[in-house]
Amino acid sequence: MGRQYFIKKEFQARFIIKFCLIVIMGAIISGIILYASTNQRLGDTYLESLNAIKVLNDNLISNLVYTNLITVTAISIVTIVITLFASHKIAGPLYRLERSTEAIGNGDFTIETRLRENDEITGVASALNEMAGKLRSKMIDIKTDLEEVKDSSADMESAIKDKRLSEKELKKKIIKLSNRIKSLNRAISKFTIL
Repeated sequence: MGRQYFIKKEFQARFIIKFCLIVIMGAIISGIILYASTNQRLGDTYLESLNAIKVLNDNLISNLVYTNLITVTAISIVTIVITLFASHKIAGPLYRLERSTEAIGNGDFTIETRLRENDEITGVASALNEMAGKLRSKMIDIKTDLEEVKDSSADMESAIKDKRLSEKELKKKIIKLSNRIKSLNRAISKFTIL
């Protein structure tokens, strides 16, 4: 299968249109400047016309150089401004996503990545928020099961020390503890480590 060149079609289309408009604007500016600098009256007589054409010929190269310099400068400035705004819609959100993933990597599953509505990668932020929410939910389940295992273990330990549990009650507590451990194993098995 061939490469897919249009991934975020709307963003790419807007960017291509802006770039094409810059090129068209440059061509128009260049044409206007060249027309304005070479638009001369040729004169009424043949000799006046030859003289005007000679002056035009002498000035044509310098007019073209100045026209191109002005056009390239104008296009460069507009390109820088448009690229700056377009990249801002990507670089700013990427910075926020980077900070959020660092926080999640450090164990903070309460983080919520918020982007502006018109930023380009809001879908990635939504997916990251959904992932953090699922991780938070799984960690809450694991924490709850772990607390219950600790409590059951502490109860059994103190009951064994005090010798106040019958064999039947002890088996009941062991089964309860075993079920909690199985629940913990199920919760942990949802994570792929290797």
